[in-house]
Amino acid sequence: MCRNIPTNHDDNDEHESSIDGSTPPRPLTNLTGFKRDQLFVIRLLAERNPHGLVIKDKLDCYYDEDINQGRLYQNLSELVDEGYVEKHPLDGRTNAYRPSTHANRRLEEHHEWERHCLFCDP
Repeated sequence: MCRNIPTNHDDNDEHESSIDGSTPPRPLTNLTGFKRDQLFVIRLLAERNPHGLVIKDKLDCYYDEDINQGRLYQNLSELVDEGYVEKHPLDGRTNAYRPSTHANRRLEEHHEWERHCLFCDP
């Protein structure tokens, strides 16, 4: 049984989602933890049209070790290929990254799944 916690929706959402056939929230299991963290940071910075080094600097704030640029850009490229991130050229050498609509939906599902795991009894 879930504890009462503040939400942005009413208590009937869980019942309604099972009626309308939607699936319960689920984690982003198809992404590595690093890719998932990149995606969260890209969403956090989306209004700023972040480029790779801005994303790296933000991740460096959260990670105990420096992030290798090769690792960063390889994973960004894979997120683009997988449809989670949209890449837009800023100039001849720099690209900005934004979460796709699919990524935003999946991040919200992942967040709801985490919330469920933290605040609900099994």
